[in-house]
Amino acid sequence: MKSKIILVAAITSMTVYLLSSCYRNKEDILTQPRVSFRNEVVPIVTAGPCGCHNTSLTVRAVLFSDNKTNTIFYDAILARRSSFESWILNGTGHPGGGAIDFKPAEKDIMKRWLQQGDPYDDGTGCTVSGALTYTTDILPIYNSSCKGATCHGGIAVALDYNKMVTNKDKLTTIMNTGGSSGHPGGALSLTTCTVNKFKAWITQGQPQ
Repeated sequence: MKSKIILVAAITSMTVYLLSSCYRNKEDILTQPRVSFRNEVVPIVTAGPCGCHNTSLTVRAVLFSDNKTNTIFYDAILARRSSFESWILNGTGHPGGGAIDFKPAEKDIMKRWLQQGDPYDDGTGCTVSGALTYTTDILPIYNSSCKGATCHGGIAVALDYNKMVTNKDKLTTIMNTGGSSGHPGGALSLTTCTVNKFKAWITQGQPQ
């Protein structure tokens, strides 16, 4: 009888220990790695069902990349987060219509990326150095990420060098907050690369 009591006590102690250990490590067990925008999301939207967004021959879709020049327009992708949310989280389907959809594994990655909030662009892929100019460094970003029927040049005012210089304070606020504040049309999602380029350009006196 005594040995049974000892055995039960030992099992109970072990169970309590295991449960308490699991509880202490609960956050580690439940925490999943964050989805990388550059390494996981970009490869999805620059291939597969998004083919019409990745060729300069396309005139009816926003370009995510240009496969002729191997250029990826990161901010143009981030700027469409709300469209991806409607499509994937709310089930509205492809914004342009048609039977277009991601594969289940791709949709899972996109869903986790959208739900984690912060775009998490890794802060990689761009080293800003040397002299920057509006024509060489800023205008290409504006053309690929800011222009469009529902953006600048469409329902919003078109921007040029003089307007960007005049609105230096607004640009500074936008870049210092990563796009979350300062933009009259609402919050933006900007890559670290774009933010760093604009900051360097402003610091250098906004040369044309």
